[in-house]
Amino acid sequence: MILPPRGAPVDTNRRAELRAALNPKEVVQRIDKLIDQEQVRLTEIFSDEDVHRVCDELEIEFRERDFTPAITLGLFVSQCLSRGDACSTVVTKFNRERKRQGMQPCCEDASAYCKARAKLSVELIDRLGKHIVDLLRTKAQSQWKWHGLNVYLVDGLVFRAPDTKANQEVYPQPSTQKEGLGFPQIRCVVTTCLATGCIVNYNTAAMKGKLTGEVSLFREKHGDFVAGDVVVADSNFESFYDAVLLNRRGVELVCGIRGCRNTPFEGVCEVLDEKIITLVKPKNNKNRFTPEQWQQLPESIQYRCIRYRITGRSEVLTIVTTLIDTKRFSAEEIAELYGLRWDVETDIACWKTTMGFCDLRCHTPENLKREIAVGVLAYNLVRSLTNDAAAVLEIHPREVSFSRSRDAWMSFSDELETSDDLMWIVLSATSRLVRDRPGREEPRELKRRNQSKYPKMKAPRPSRAKRMATAPVKPPDKS
Repeated sequence: MILPPRGAPVDTNRRAELRAALNPKEVVQRIDKLIDQEQVRLTEIFSDEDVHRVCDELEIEFRERDFTPAITLGLFVSQCLSRGDACSTVVTKFNRERKRQGMQPCCEDASAYCKARAKLSVELIDRLGKHIVDLLRTKAQSQWKWHGLNVYLVDGLVFRAPDTKANQEVYPQPSTQKEGLGFPQIRCVVTTCLATGCIVNYNTAAMKGKLTGEVSLFREKHGDFVAGDVVVADSNFESFYDAVLLNRRGVELVCGIRGCRNTPFEGVCEVLDEKIITLVKPKNNKNRFTPEQWQQLPESIQYRCIRYRITGRSEVLTIVTTLIDTKRFSAEEIAELYGLRWDVETDIACWKTTMGFCDLRCHTPENLKREIAVGVLAYNLVRSLTNDAAAVLEIHPREVSFSRSRDAWMSFSDELETSDDLMWIVLSATSRLVRDRPGREEPRELKRRNQSKYPKMKAPRPSRAKRMATAPVKPPDKS
């Protein structure tokens, strides 16, 4: 695996060689070689015809107007990558492109575009997204993987949605907040690929009610994994039940040990300790298992516990895994793999912070689902660029900056036909390489002071009552 572990200092000589290779002529030659080997992803991304073909397969009817499903989806993706653009701004940019092509302008009113967005099917968006995921998985190079295996990183996140009555009914605000002072919240669990960086699957739910926790949402996606896959997650996802379910599919699990589980180690950890333990089936809990589910569980499973000390830090970590083969997978390698779990945190940061998806914008639950689905699609499109850029430079995709790749995609994605077109977007994406910050120990303290001069809201705004009203306000009778 050519991805350096977190905490390892950067190889300055290797970076200098990479910089020397970044000249247009050399990049074009490498792209031509990849094209001959059918290893270029950007040329196999779906076209407008593919979008309309999938619409026909899903029996989605549409009319040949200005905003066809393909055009609407393309504008929606660009809007997700540039969160500062309002719908009216997107329509203005669309008219600018129509002017360049010698076409008549469409209406500057954004209502037609908004209606076209609302007609996009989430199933259509997810089908196109799956095409991108399968494309990246198929063309992922073996040296990008850990022991030649597909490793997937799992974690959860929370979105905030606009405070509308429809959103509050489906995704209620936290119960600790007074009515009118909070925002609807959406829980989401994502699975990202360690090799390619793409979001393989996602699942959403309200943050209230049974089976809406992160573990339950992830459990619904177990069917997406195949034998030989490895799942890496934090201690929240470690359980006897999930380890058994994944192991039945031939999927291995690497997690931090749960806080309620006793560690099998004694004494002080010097560097690294490991031990094979037998985990007994838990007692039947009607809140967690049905009688049938509990009876189908084996009486015990084997866990491999690894305790190690992080270099330069005082804390000691204990992880558990179903990777029992000590000859094939050493304890040091598994510890390094769990250290790479932090990449899912950076993937979520790219989605929420770089792409600006911390706060959603749609005012209905149906459109919120579309917004999240298109956000995942846009994220994976940028990851397809990082994969091609990494293949050209012969590095790992996670060494290519996501933010630079997003900017490159927004600037050059309209023309991806020739080697020269691909050269421009690759050079722009690789202008800044990342992952050159070795592990450090810094206090978790805030340097920036809260300089807000406005007090916190303690009562709903008067205008909220009008927005939440079920019926429009009638004008006063002048008679």
